[in-house]
Amino acid sequence: MENLIIDNAYLVILLPFWICLIIIGGRFFSVYVNKFLIYFLTVFSSFLGCLFCGFSLLNLKTPIEQTFSFIKINNFSLSVGLHVDKLSLIIALTLFLVSFFVQIFSISFMKNESKNYRFFALLNIFNFAMASLLFSPNLIQLYIFWELVGVISYLLIGFEYKNIVKADASKRVFLINRVGDTALLGGIILTSYFMYSYAGNLSFATLSFEDMNGISTLLYAYTSTWQYYLICILFIIAASVKSAQFPFYTWLQDAMEAKLPVSALLHSATLVILGVFLLIRLLPFFTLEVSILKIILILGTITALICSILASFETHPKKVLAYSTSANLGLMFLAVAILNVKAAVILLIAHAFIKSMLFLSLDEKNTYVGYINFLLGALSLSGIIFSGFVAKEFIYASLNCLSLKVFFGLISFLTAFYIIRLSLIMMKDEKLFKRINYAQILPILFLLILNIVFYFYIRTKIEYQIAEPFYIAVLGWVLVYFLYQKDLLLKFQNTPKLLEYFYNKFLPQVYDYLTKGMNFIDINIFSNYKPLIWSAKMKVNCINWVEKNLMDGSVNLITNTSKFISEFDKKSQTGNVQVYNSYAFIITTVIISCVIIAYTIMLSQFN
Repeated sequence: MENLIIDNAYLVILLPFWICLIIIGGRFFSVYVNKFLIYFLTVFSSFLGCLFCGFSLLNLKTPIEQTFSFIKINNFSLSVGLHVDKLSLIIALTLFLVSFFVQIFSISFMKNESKNYRFFALLNIFNFAMASLLFSPNLIQLYIFWELVGVISYLLIGFEYKNIVKADASKRVFLINRVGDTALLGGIILTSYFMYSYAGNLSFATLSFEDMNGISTLLYAYTSTWQYYLICILFIIAASVKSAQFPFYTWLQDAMEAKLPVSALLHSATLVILGVFLLIRLLPFFTLEVSILKIILILGTITALICSILASFETHPKKVLAYSTSANLGLMFLAVAILNVKAAVILLIAHAFIKSMLFLSLDEKNTYVGYINFLLGALSLSGIIFSGFVAKEFIYASLNCLSLKVFFGLISFLTAFYIIRLSLIMMKDEKLFKRINYAQILPILFLLILNIVFYFYIRTKIEYQIAEPFYIAVLGWVLVYFLYQKDLLLKFQNTPKLLEYFYNKFLPQVYDYLTKGMNFIDINIFSNYKPLIWSAKMKVNCINWVEKNLMDGSVNLITNTSKFISEFDKKSQTGNVQVYNSYAFIITTVIISCVIIAYTIMLSQFN
């Protein structure tokens, strides 16, 4: 069974990669590629991923890992391969399920695009990168595909690269995410360095997830308090940026310039959950210090509160859902911080189904059916019905602090407030009265069914009861409807001045002062510091000497040697047959003499 799971895992991961090569290669070499074939292969790869993850979840008993040596330096060996466990399979199943329906939706949505083949190629390579990341056996392989996912996100947001607004938005998203990528790389390098220097087992330096408990314990023992905190904070920054947490959540608003299927897939259901996934993978690091868990808790609560407030004032539908995504990811951070990983994963799955359905329901071609789907998704997101209700009640039941319960109730109220407000704004849209597009409505209906099925499945696995968040959310819906009837919702359209000042004035001033300070240090300190200048000159002189005497010298030696041999060979080419015969006689004599001597030595050895 283990071999069956591992072998199929390679197929599921590599198939989207090969499909991407088929699509790009076919267009690049001007080979005819049928659009139906592209659509079929793309959807089939996601369907196969769903079957594999579902089958593996039913049959996997213990985690399975298979690795191969990729780089070997003395006793240090970096391995690559697969690590299959319940967590990776659950999130991969969510990825492939959402991808499957979003890709079906995209077939109709992108049919009039001239470069839709490139769009589907990027969707395939995104699935490949995500699956490779989720099944990575160590942090180093995870980082490689973490970067690849970021690059593909940039390409998908900037798909319409001729549009200046979308191109600039994709650049901003890419640059902000580089902050998190740099932090993750820094944490990996520092951790690997301490493991290589102090751990008795060099395999710990590869940062395998199987050894994460031992690695965290050894790291805690070998480092000082500030070093350990630095490494953990670097990992938390990486997770916070990728999951659009405070103060990095602004990149998710820029990402809303992407196509609707991209927002439904990447920026609500799959890409943004990688920060939560990283926190769960590295949880052994954070549990050794309670204050580190408090940092994660504070980040999650601040993000959930600020983004819920901003969503209550935003009017653009996609941006409201973007703020909502950051807020719900903040609740997942909260669940991880209180060590309720099961609640975090349940909310992650429920949020993926709900939010992808809500995004796809924003399509302007939808009608009453799409609007009803949006309302049902909004009710679920509020925690009133279906999987959203179970997920939030389960988190609330695990809170043992009154202040956190009050905070959770406030978030429940704000969530209900902004999502019903958006629903009422959409109801005024006359575009809802167009003819139904079944090719786009059916994927949304199936996502709704997934939401309902997941609700009934979770009911059989966990215990919960209707608590305060449910009643507070109902109160939020009633209040918004009352304000709507009184035409008072228009007052909630301006961003709070404090947050506007923070992002438009305070942060730019801090950045300006920081750049001026770095420029002052560079000009007045580094440029005039004699030991630094002397060491820099010495390095330059050493490099010049190596280049002149070793690199250039070796090239000149080879040139002169070749020239000498050619001159000697030229002189030996006399054109006289008798001279050539003498050369042949001498060479033959030497060869026969060597053979006789070797034969004599061998006989003497045997005797």
